[in-house]
Amino acid sequence: MRQISAILCCCMTLAVAGAAVAGDVRTEAADRFDHGLRLFNEGDNPGALLEFKRAYELSGERSILINVGLVYAEMGRPVDAVEALDKALAQPAGIPDAQVERGRHVRDEQSARIGRLLVTTSLPAQVEIDNLVVGRTPMTAPIPVASGIRLLAVVAPGQVPVHQEVAISGGQQAQVTVELLPLQGALAHLVVHTALPGADVLVDGKLVGRTPLPASVSLPPGHHDVTLRRPGYRAIPADITLADGSTGEVTLEAAENPDDSALVSGQIELDINQADANVTVDGVPRFRTDLSLPAGPHRLSVTRAGFLPFERELTVDKGLSKTVRISLQPKEELRNAQARRRRNAWIWVGAGVVVAGVGTYLILQAHSDQHTADTTYDEVNKTLQPGGSCYQVFKGDLAYTGCQDKINRWRRMQDDANLMKWIGWGTAGLGAAVLVTGVILRIVANNTDNVTVAAGPQLQPFAWAESQGGGFGVLGRF
Repeated sequence: MRQISAILCCCMTLAVAGAAVAGDVRTEAADRFDHGLRLFNEGDNPGALLEFKRAYELSGERSILINVGLVYAEMGRPVDAVEALDKALAQPAGIPDAQVERGRHVRDEQSARIGRLLVTTSLPAQVEIDNLVVGRTPMTAPIPVASGIRLLAVVAPGQVPVHQEVAISGGQQAQVTVELLPLQGALAHLVVHTALPGADVLVDGKLVGRTPLPASVSLPPGHHDVTLRRPGYRAIPADITLADGSTGEVTLEAAENPDDSALVSGQIELDINQADANVTVDGVPRFRTDLSLPAGPHRLSVTRAGFLPFERELTVDKGLSKTVRISLQPKEELRNAQARRRRNAWIWVGAGVVVAGVGTYLILQAHSDQHTADTTYDEVNKTLQPGGSCYQVFKGDLAYTGCQDKINRWRRMQDDANLMKWIGWGTAGLGAAVLVTGVILRIVANNTDNVTVAAGPQLQPFAWAESQGGGFGVLGRF
């Protein structure tokens, strides 16, 4: 019986542990989905896509695929958008009707932007579209391709690589026949590094890709001239010599051309929640938040010590202006520092309440002592009036210890009550100052948008004392 109980306990433990893990997974999926929505609304489509995909992997919720398809559509990738939406709409049960309707509308819209491409070659070869491998020849069926001017590359071992542009129309099929020629030597590969997106990469004057290049470019061995081409920029060429079968790397730069960019530029206003943030656009530091940039895609990076880096792709429209809002999120150590500041703020609040309470008690006690002193004064005053026990004594200037003691006692009580009253008011004032400081510290510590780490805490309470008095204050910046 004990063995059965042990097995049942073990099973129950595993079930509880499994439920806890499942709960953690659901929580992470929900957090990633919310983060993806925020990135999507901020225009960071690549970041949103990664978060939505991870949320789907964790939860398996088909409704998330609707969001994946919408992001692909925004990124101009209709083939991927239709694939994600088809998978979601194949089993729409559990997906809200409005979301299903939206998914079907976008799917039909994106399908109209897909064409078909059939490539035939003289030898079996690898087929690339926009530097991504999409298939091999001989093809059993045409492949879906986003409409527009696409860059086709056909690569085969021992053959000269072929690069050419192909026009693809939505809903239509294009066919390309490529005759491959023997290559003298082994195929070489070129890796291109550049911070400028959306630029044409030309090798020996011929277009071979557009940045950012997801893979290396296959080339014949030998000497090659490599450059970038994009409106608004002045190209800075580079050259490289590739040996048989080697892989070479080249870093390409392009400087803005004022004469050209003025004709194709747009305006971007950066609204950043952190002052003194470091801003780079396409790897170039920027020292202003109002930027005039050549039209087209750009890579924006915003960093600040203590905060997670912010990176996103943005598109500048010719002749238009738009605002980009950026909310830097604190790193874990900064969030912990915030928690400590909040905890310290509550300590200040608690200390202020206690000190102010002590001061209030002393004030009330002083009033009670003052009342007792007043009562004693009335009693002493009666003895000093004509007919009183002390009247003749003091009038005749004769020593009478009992009468003098009464007067001295009243004076001590009066002095003690006054002293306690001043101490009480001073203590209550100090407690109020500490309490207000704690409240201010709590408000500031709770505002993550105004967190700063460059100069330490924003508020620093201080106090001083000297023979003539003292004081209490707060030093800081807001």
